[in-house]
Amino acid sequence: METRNRRSFLKKSTSALAGIGLYGSMPISYASEAPSDRLNIGVIGLGFGATNMRVMMEANSFVHCIAMCDVDQIKLEERARALKEQFPVNAGKLKLYSDFRKLIEDREIDGVIIATPDHWHTYVYAEAIKAGKAVYVEKPTGKTVAECNLMVDLQRKYNNVVTTGLWQISVDYFTEAFDILRSGVLGEVYKAHAWITGGTDPVIYSTDPEKNPETLDYKMWLGPAPSHPYVQDRVRSWRHYWDYGGGRQTDWVHYLDSALDGIAALGHERTYPKSVYSVGFKHPETMREVPSLQTSIFQFEDYHIVWEHQVSPLYNRGDGVAWIGSNGTLVCNRRGYEIFPANDRDGQPKIEAKKKQGSYANQYNHMINWAKCIRNKDINTNSPIDKGSYASTLANIANISYRTGSGSLEYLPAEQKFRNNSEADSYIFPDYKNNWVFPSL
Repeated sequence: METRNRRSFLKKSTSALAGIGLYGSMPISYASEAPSDRLNIGVIGLGFGATNMRVMMEANSFVHCIAMCDVDQIKLEERARALKEQFPVNAGKLKLYSDFRKLIEDREIDGVIIATPDHWHTYVYAEAIKAGKAVYVEKPTGKTVAECNLMVDLQRKYNNVVTTGLWQISVDYFTEAFDILRSGVLGEVYKAHAWITGGTDPVIYSTDPEKNPETLDYKMWLGPAPSHPYVQDRVRSWRHYWDYGGGRQTDWVHYLDSALDGIAALGHERTYPKSVYSVGFKHPETMREVPSLQTSIFQFEDYHIVWEHQVSPLYNRGDGVAWIGSNGTLVCNRRGYEIFPANDRDGQPKIEAKKKQGSYANQYNHMINWAKCIRNKDINTNSPIDKGSYASTLANIANISYRTGSGSLEYLPAEQKFRNNSEADSYIFPDYKNNWVFPSL
C-alpha cells in the first residue's frame, strides 16, 4: 500500500471530528496544481457517498469534488455546504444536481462515486461506464444476480477503472492476515466463518401512507423499484425492504468478501458453490421485510463458508472473519487479527499465538488506490468489479434461498439459472418499473 504523506495526522483528526458530528469543522486547503493534474470527481447519493467523497479528498490532495447529486434537496445542500467548508479550495465550486444523468453528462468529471440505494446501483453504473467515467460503486455491486453479471460485462466492454466499496482488501490487518494464510501455518483450512452481531428488537411503525417531504423527489428515489406510497421508514431504512436492498446479508457482504479473499490466499480458484443454503429469523411484530438474524452456508468442493448475522459475538468480537485450520484459527476484523493455536494430544500449542491490534481501520488506502489507478489508467484496482460482484452474487443467492425457502440452491453461472428451481430463477433478473429499462451492453 502507498505510504501516507505528511497530512496523516490531519486526516485522522478530521475523521475523528466527523465521527462525533463536527464534520467540516476543520477546513483543509491544498496547494493548487495545474488543472491537467487534477482528478475531478462527482458523487451520486449523499448518505455513504458524502463520507466516501470526504475520505477520497483527505487521502488525495489532487482530487477535486466538482459535483454532487441527491434527490433530497435538504441533504444535497447540507452535504455540499459541509464539504465546501472543509475543502474550500478543492470543493469550492460545486455543481449540484437532483438528476444523476445531468451529473454524468458533465465532461469535466473524471470519475463518479455511486452510493445510492442498492436498487439504483446498476442503472447509474451503466450510464457512468458508457460515459467513460471511472467508477467507485458501493456494496453490494448489484441488487440481483443478473445486475452483478451485467456490471462485470460492462467494465470488460468499456475498460473503465472501477473499484467497489468492499474496502477491507486495502486494510493492512487483512492483507497481513492473507500473508499468514499463504504461509500455510494454519495447516488444512476447511472452513471460514464470517459474522456480524445485532439485536432482534422489532421496528414497529404505522404503514399508513404519508405525505412525502416537498424537498424529496420521491418518484425519482423509487426509480426502477415498484411504486409504493411514501412511508418514512421505507426511505430512511431502505436496506430492510426487498424492493431496495438485501438486508444485512448484502449490506455486510464485506466479511463474505474477506472470507473469500482468504480462501484465494490459500490457493483456491474462484468458483461457485455446490450449494447455498440460508435461513433466518424475522421478528413477528416488525414491519420490515428482511430477516433480523440470518445464517448462510456456502458449500464448496473442499471447504465451506458460514456467514451470520447473530446476537452474540464470536472470539470476543462483534464482527469479523475466522479461517479455521487443523493447526489453529486466524481471526481478523477492522481492529486487527489474532491466531488462536490448536493443541496437540499433549496439550501443547501446534503453532505460535500471534496478535496485532490497533485503531479502527479506515478507507484511506482504498481511496488512494482508486485515485492512483485513475491517474495511471490502470484497471487493476484493489477491488475490481468482478471481485466485488462475485461476493455480491453469492450474497444475493443466499437471500434467494431464504426468500424462497428452497433449501440448498446450486447456481449455474454459464446458464444464469439455478438447477431445477424455477421459483429461485424468478429472482435472478430485476423487474424494472416506472418506464425504467434494465440496461444493456
